[in-house]
Amino acid sequence: MKIIRQKLFSVGGLYRFPPSITDREIIDHILSDFALKLYGILKFYADPKIGCHSLNTYQIFDNFWKIDDGENKEGEEIYSEIPSQIIASKIEELSEGKIKGDEVTSCFGGGEFPIVKIWKEDDGNEICATYDIMR
Repeated sequence: MKIIRQKLFSVGGLYRFPPSITDREIIDHILSDFALKLYGILKFYADPKIGCHSLNTYQIFDNFWKIDDGENKEGEEIYSEIPSQIIASKIEELSEGKIKGDEVTSCFGGGEFPIVKIWKEDDGNEICATYDIMR
C-alpha cells in the first residue's frame, strides 16, 4: 500500500493552509482526504457492495467521520463537483486494486455519488478550508 503523507495540518473537517497555497492544491488535498475517509469505510466492510451500496452510505459516512457540522459555510466556494472518477481512482490505488472503481462510484447508490463542496477563507495569515458532501 502506498503511504500518503499529508504535509498540511488538519483537524476534523477544518483545514489550515499557508497563504501561498493555490486553490488547486486545496482541492487536491481535500479530495484526497475524502478518498482516504471513504476508503476507511469501504475497508471496514468485508464486501463494500453489501455495506456501502445505498443512500445509507451518507449516514455511515456521517457516523464514521462527522464532516458536516450543520453550519452555513462562510467564505468563497472554490469547488462544487461530483468527483466520482477522481475518488474511484484514488481508492483503487489505495486498495492496490482490491476495490474496483465501479464499486466506489456506486457506493452511495446507483448514480448518486455525492457532490463535494469546498469553501475557503483567507485572513491574510492562513487559509482555512472546509467541505461537505451532499446529494
